[in-house]
Amino acid sequence: MKGRKKKEFPLYKEGISKHKLQIKFIHKKGKNMVNQETSNEIRTQPCPACYLCGGQGSSLYEGLRDRLFGATGNWNLKKCQNPECGLLWLDSMPVEEDIGKAYQNYFTHQDVTALSTWPHRVYRSIKEGYLGHKYGFKKESFTKWKHLLGILIYLHPVRRSGLDYTFMCLPRQHGERLLDVGCGSGSMLKQMQSLGWCVEGVDVDPIALENAKSKGLKVRLGKLEDQMYLNNCFDAITMSHLIEHVYDPLQLLRECHRILKPSGHLLVVTPNSESLGHRMFKDNWLGLDPPRHLHLFTPSALYQLAERAGFSKPKISTMTRGANGSFLASRDIQRTGIHVMDSHQPKFLRIWAEAMSLVEWMISKANPNIGEEIALVAEK
Repeated sequence: MKGRKKKEFPLYKEGISKHKLQIKFIHKKGKNMVNQETSNEIRTQPCPACYLCGGQGSSLYEGLRDRLFGATGNWNLKKCQNPECGLLWLDSMPVEEDIGKAYQNYFTHQDVTALSTWPHRVYRSIKEGYLGHKYGFKKESFTKWKHLLGILIYLHPVRRSGLDYTFMCLPRQHGERLLDVGCGSGSMLKQMQSLGWCVEGVDVDPIALENAKSKGLKVRLGKLEDQMYLNNCFDAITMSHLIEHVYDPLQLLRECHRILKPSGHLLVVTPNSESLGHRMFKDNWLGLDPPRHLHLFTPSALYQLAERAGFSKPKISTMTRGANGSFLASRDIQRTGIHVMDSHQPKFLRIWAEAMSLVEWMISKANPNIGEEIALVAEK
């Protein structure tokens, strides 16, 4: 994104709530269930113009349904025609008071149970060896042979990219403060703590936060802007797959800018609407996720947003982390109209998805905007 001309866009706010998404989870025995006392219908509000630049978008997809968790409604997606923007958004969009209904059957941020088959044990050893060598993340079981196994990950650049974002590409630190917005069960925070960071988290899911607290982590419930953090109090803020759920992403990034220290860094990861997966699967692409994904960004749109929030030197890149899972899920949606999260996939399809992720990585060498996810690194 070097050399890009800065272009100021008036932020369009008509019909958009000023508050960030607040998800309400309803649980029974640890599982989400539908609240029978209220209607499942999600009320909507028109959003005809682009949130970023105010341009009149053109219809991209119509009649989309929730293919993952069964929320009610049909959803239309628009695309901004401004080549410097390209934002995608829902029109009509769920009203903020009803957005919790889109999450009633949504997976909560629970820890993933590690499989104990020998291929999974070998891969965990390779992962520990790579992370221990590059980031200093060493468990008690870390040995020289794990260090040697870690070198193998360099043969698979897609997997290596995913492991780098285990730590959001942040180096080992001693006592610097890190805030994870949308921290879930705190797995990433626990790992960052092992690298010497002084960590905190914020999330709107109370069940996930109970899990995080059980790990001894300092976490808060609610929206970031309601926490009333002091100015200039964090060295780094991370945010993975959250900003696409937010009604007012500019307000969110401005709050991050306020609470970061001078020269502090913001790291954001979000689905890339210009990805190979979207180009292949179109309206069946997993990353669309209506009606939970309110705004979907292009690299250019996220760059503009970071500049508007006050960040200097924003750097944008795309990556193929998780591309294999995205290809598998999108194929399910294309063939059956739905995808069941964490469902077992036949071996030949898993091999195909791994191959496609490598294809995406190779294409990205010529077209750097083709990866499944956008990564933003911005400095205050």
